[in-house]
Amino acid sequence: MPYKIYNEEEGTCLQCGTTIRGRRDKQFCSLSCKNAFHNGVLMTKRQQRAKIVATLTGNYHILEALLKEGKTGAGLDELFELGFDPAYVTEHRRGKFRHDEYACFDIWYFRTDTRIFNVRRIVSVPR
Repeated sequence: MPYKIYNEEEGTCLQCGTTIRGRRDKQFCSLSCKNAFHNGVLMTKRQQRAKIVATLTGNYHILEALLKEGKTGAGLDELFELGFDPAYVTEHRRGKFRHDEYACFDIWYFRTDTRIFNVRRIVSVPR
C-alpha cells in the first residue's frame, strides 16, 4: 500500500498567523492554536443558538400574556413595541383559509402583514 507523499510547503497558522512549515494541508502551528481556533468556532455557534432561544422565549412570553389577557389577536406594531420578533418561529404552515399559520412552541396564530389573530394554545397528545 503506497503512502501519501506530502510536499513540504510554508503556510500561515489560521489562529495566530505565524508561518508554519510542514505538510501542505497543515493549518495550525501548534495544538494550542488548533484548540483555540475550534473553541472560538464552537463559542460563536453557542452564542447564535442562545440568541435564537432567547428570542423564541421572548416571543412565547408575549403570546402567553395575550392569552392570559383573553386576547386572540393584536397588531404587529403593538407587538413590535413589546419586543416580538415575527422572524423567529418554531413552525410554519399554510392554513386551510390560505393564511400563514405560525407556532411558537405550543401557541399557534395566523399572521397577516399588519396583525396576528386567532392566537390559541394547542396541546399535543403524546403518541
